[in-house]
Amino acid sequence: MGVIPDRCADGAASLSAAEVRSMASEVHADWAIVGNESIERRLEVQDFKAALALVNAIGAAADEENHHPDLSISNYRFVTVLLTTHDAGGLTANDFVMARRCDALARDGSRV
Repeated sequence: MGVIPDRCADGAASLSAAEVRSMASEVHADWAIVGNESIERRLEVQDFKAALALVNAIGAAADEENHHPDLSISNYRFVTVLLTTHDAGGLTANDFVMARRCDALARDGSRV
């Protein structure tokens, strides 16, 4: 069993560097840890319509989890997802819950 919880939790605490590494091992290898404060992944999709669909799917999942990433589309087919927990001042388990959900949405939609 992994260390990433099933759902986001209110009041999640900041993670240590060791906890970040452990959780990072459970998400897609393309997630980049940025200064132990955020994680980021750039997803390539087929076209602009697919990029919009992925952004909307991630947005719906973020609303369900009440944990909202920064999302952007560039060059019509690249979706960048940036996750951090502002209230905690860095990474929490919630960021990895959302990263895992983003991975599943990208995979399930055959978008990457």
